[in-house]
Amino acid sequence: MIKLSVLSACVASLFFTTTSWAQREISGHPLVALYEGAELGSGEQFEFDTYRLVTGFDFEDRIATGITIEGRITRLYHDNPDERSEHEIFANYLEAFEDAGLSVIFQCAGDGECFTGSTRNAYRNFNGFAAMNGGNSRYAAGTLEHDGRLAYIAFGTGRHGTSIDIIETTEMATGRVTVSAEALASGLEANGHVRVDGLLFALDQADLLPGSETALQAVAELLEQNPEMSLYVVGHTDSSGAFAHNISLSQRRASAVVTALVEQYGFDATRLEAHGVGPLSPEASQASEAGRALNRRVEIVLK
Repeated sequence: MIKLSVLSACVASLFFTTTSWAQREISGHPLVALYEGAELGSGEQFEFDTYRLVTGFDFEDRIATGITIEGRITRLYHDNPDERSEHEIFANYLEAFEDAGLSVIFQCAGDGECFTGSTRNAYRNFNGFAAMNGGNSRYAAGTLEHDGRLAYIAFGTGRHGTSIDIIETTEMATGRVTVSAEALASGLEANGHVRVDGLLFALDQADLLPGSETALQAVAELLEQNPEMSLYVVGHTDSSGAFAHNISLSQRRASAVVTALVEQYGFDATRLEAHGVGPLSPEASQASEAGRALNRRVEIVLK
């Protein structure tokens, strides 16, 4: 097996100074070294855009399923060396990304896991992912820390080529989130409310993503250490989109946090009350992406 390495040095900050949708051709990405013997067939980067990440396959409806995220998007494709199998190439990339800290959300191998024999274009149809086209195709998607921020990685190997998509978000990577029961208690004591960093949601969705466990655990420890404490859990959004939709989205995100604390940690539901205020209480200007990213948050407030 040929050993790959995932590189992380000299990567630009992920706090974007522009929301440009401009596309440019590129020759690679600092996060990944191409498989030995492979030559880049195509590479493109969008400074800021939305991306539909495949995180599963619905065998009943025969379609790929996933979540929508946003950030700087890099898409790479290379032809496979003739003498290497799909399994070997994919295994090298998987090992390299896992060595770099990849937390896998979804992984599959071939017909019966990734898709069916008659639905091998499902990934291409979902988001243009080109490589998945044969019965021995392999695919994985996950998250890793990149320059202190959360990056999503999707990579797959088919009969002829390999696709690697990298989405660099403005969300803080879970491993670097400074959140603890003590920090939350201090914020509540000082201000009566505190933001809970590290609660992750897909774009325009209310389901908590993998990687939210650290933040949930901090709130759980706070409640355990203070058995008389009751909290409002308040969702906030940026100002993009319709006002009524944002109010609903923020409410549903707050409710998802309450549900997780009640169902996963066993807290009495009467101690937690979910509310959503949409864009009504921003922390920063809505004029920049960095400001909007700060405004998308969940806070806890003393009752």
